[in-house]
Amino acid sequence: MERRVVERLSMGNKHSMKRKLIVITLLVLLTSSLFAFDYKLELFSFKPTYKEYTADRSRASLDLQYAAAYEGYPDYIYQEMGKIPFNEPRKWRKQPFLAVYHMGESLSAFRNTLYFDNFLSPISFDLSFQGGMTNVMEGRIADLVGFDGNYFLGVNASIADKVVLRYGISHFCTHYGDGVYKQFEDGPVMPSVGTFDEWFKYLRMNSMDFGLSIYPIPQLRLFTDINFNTEETHVRPHYFSPNDITDTDSVVDVENLPSSYNGLILSFGAEIELSIFKNLGPTTLAYTGRAYEEGKIVYKDEDLIAAGRAPGEFFYDPDRPWEFENTICLSQKISDIASLDITWHHGRFILNSFYATRTDYISIGGRLDFDGSFTLFDTRK
Repeated sequence: MERRVVERLSMGNKHSMKRKLIVITLLVLLTSSLFAFDYKLELFSFKPTYKEYTADRSRASLDLQYAAAYEGYPDYIYQEMGKIPFNEPRKWRKQPFLAVYHMGESLSAFRNTLYFDNFLSPISFDLSFQGGMTNVMEGRIADLVGFDGNYFLGVNASIADKVVLRYGISHFCTHYGDGVYKQFEDGPVMPSVGTFDEWFKYLRMNSMDFGLSIYPIPQLRLFTDINFNTEETHVRPHYFSPNDITDTDSVVDVENLPSSYNGLILSFGAEIELSIFKNLGPTTLAYTGRAYEEGKIVYKDEDLIAAGRAPGEFFYDPDRPWEFENTICLSQKISDIASLDITWHHGRFILNSFYATRTDYISIGGRLDFDGSFTLFDTRK
């Protein structure tokens, strides 16, 4: 009797286990059908999730341009102690041509992409690096006017190939070239205004950057970007620095700087791709606008004098507008990686060293954008 009971209990347990396995299997199949997706993992890609801005004077690309600065060629620099004029500014004004080349690239690493049957598909996210150098030489390609370095390091996310975001740390700083040093009257010392210090340059190190791009249709991109400071950001010259940055000497000779001033830089723009030439790639018309909250700091000699102040008496004017600049680029793809560009710019000079110089220039040149990737895993294959 006991043996039969044990056998029946054993059989019941087996049937119960089978039912549980069937239920679990059905649940797994149902869940898989609801959330089925394909997955791709790319170790790296030269085609970034968040593309660089085509109309950007400091873009991350590899290109060479020849430019004519037909208005506002630099003939002085500003430092904390004030304005330092060049000895022979007419030399450059007579030959207002420039050779400009960018040496940079955009790279996505460990890009994860999920494909599934939903309007949000695909979703991707990755690590991102964009950076390079902008170099400017005078037109005979003899003297180096200067060079800027910049990079972005952070994360990207894309939803349905229509909304793309980026967030991360930003850095850019500027350096003077031998063409600038040759313009000083007495070498590094200017008797009339004080001592030139090559470290008193334009700098935004360890600021943060948030970007948003929207593609209403695949050929049209709308974007906005905000670059903002934290307590750990380094900003130079110091008179552009907000009060809440802890690792500088705060603001130099700027009165009544309110807590609302953050030294923000806002970017915004649009890019549209057109199919104009049958045998060539797309034609891109791109615009980038940029607004600097630093425009509220009065530091230029002529503006100070107009306000009844002496040169060097920098101050904050709440009624002044932000400083704006505009760049338009017409880019024609001529091969898988090569493009021809024509660019018009109105605003700051190409190099941030000359942040006080407002210039208009037009340039023409060629650009290379590599488009390779290395895929580790792709279930769609």
